[in-house]
Amino acid sequence: MHDKQFRIFTVGWEPDFSDFLLAPIAKQAYIDFTHGLVGDASRVLFARQRYPDAKFVALSKAHSEPLPAPDYELLAGLESAGVPTIRSMVQGDRVLRWRPESEALGYATLLARRIRSAVSQAQPDVVLASFDSLHSAIALGVSKSLNIPWVAMAFSVIPDDLSGFCNAMTPNCLLPIKRPVDERLRHAARALMAKVRSREQKVLAYRAPTSLAQWLRQYRQYGKNLLRRRHNAKALGIDRFTYPSVVERASDVLRRSVNRLRLPAAKMAVGIPDTRFVYYPFHMAPESMLDTWSPFYQNQIGFVGQLALAMPADVVFVVKLHFSDPDNYSRKQLQQLMHLPRVQIAHPNAPGRDFVDKAALVIGVQGTSCLEAALLGKPVLIFGDSPYQLFPRTQRAKRPDELAAQIREMLALLPPTDEEIVEAYAAHMARYMPGRINDWNRSIEPEALGNLVDCFRALRAYVDDPTVRSGWYDRPPFSPGDAERR
Repeated sequence: MHDKQFRIFTVGWEPDFSDFLLAPIAKQAYIDFTHGLVGDASRVLFARQRYPDAKFVALSKAHSEPLPAPDYELLAGLESAGVPTIRSMVQGDRVLRWRPESEALGYATLLARRIRSAVSQAQPDVVLASFDSLHSAIALGVSKSLNIPWVAMAFSVIPDDLSGFCNAMTPNCLLPIKRPVDERLRHAARALMAKVRSREQKVLAYRAPTSLAQWLRQYRQYGKNLLRRRHNAKALGIDRFTYPSVVERASDVLRRSVNRLRLPAAKMAVGIPDTRFVYYPFHMAPESMLDTWSPFYQNQIGFVGQLALAMPADVVFVVKLHFSDPDNYSRKQLQQLMHLPRVQIAHPNAPGRDFVDKAALVIGVQGTSCLEAALLGKPVLIFGDSPYQLFPRTQRAKRPDELAAQIREMLALLPPTDEEIVEAYAAHMARYMPGRINDWNRSIEPEALGNLVDCFRALRAYVDDPTVRSGWYDRPPFSPGDAERR
């Protein structure tokens, strides 16, 4: 037992989720949590009434409070190596990206001041945020300026029961709390690789409606969510900085509905090309995989256009809409891609795994398809800072003017051996700890709770090392030039 509690300050975690996940961890791991809430500041009163044993502070403003003018000097001072720019923070926030510049940057200024004040007062050992929204990235910048460790929880996809902590806003920035790569881990890697190859391994994912009945059920759910939101508005702290307005949400639903009805499905590919092809599966948007982890690739229409310019003349470039997000692009946008030479748009309901299996090269920004392709021994070109780039025949994308040569070189690569893949996969899994699936609609079983308690104990042991804490921001990804060395 430690002689003092370990103090963690959370940023942006909802009260009910904190009670569901962190409260039981706090009891077993001897952790003192203070929760910084975003949204209308008056919601703190509701949180304190419902969870009287927890500590909450408001990070946002009340409705009647004025919004400060943007403090450009303060915001620029938060930008540094390993911290996103304020512009990318705003663009990566699914609500603030639609607000006028003065409001978005004024709110960023407010958050920076409030988070700095709250963290300075709490003096935590760690700031625990997430990969979502501007408040998490602002918290990273503030924490770095105060030299207080910042982390976000990370979860593996295959397998789906491993957890870890990242020290920056990309999934490859896992803390080096590693397990040894032994025969037991290699055996697990072999078994999972076999399941992926046989398609026995499934990945949890939402699928968009494909029938009128499913559409009607979805619209009914939208209505229920709206009523629930209105009923719980004060407890949720709904304001214009953390939630889209009803009009904005309705407009987006209408936009997507029109796009789905006008989807140029007749011109889309449903089968595998009979020639060599390169495959890029669209990512769902908005989603932290792009918005936070890889904000420079949010414009996937433009990104595909740039990729098409780098393709060799003797390959077809197949682009597949995400099955969860087929209605995010207009008919005009998709037709523009279809007019590019030797570019095919695959139907969102076509089996994506068939394309991965037969592709000569798979391209991704992040995403599970990159991992599946790597486990199949495919060459994979990754644009984001992904943990999957450490697999054999997988490379991080170079500069735009070097892409054509890089793609040609990767198309000529010989496949790796299974043992090379297993060794890389075991090393990948060793970067995480036993945890639980990232599906919070499920209750936490005692074994999973025990795993998460062990994760937080490991975090404490790591942070409690004086050399680690003092040099927290001297390590990757904060060391200048480290991206080139990695």
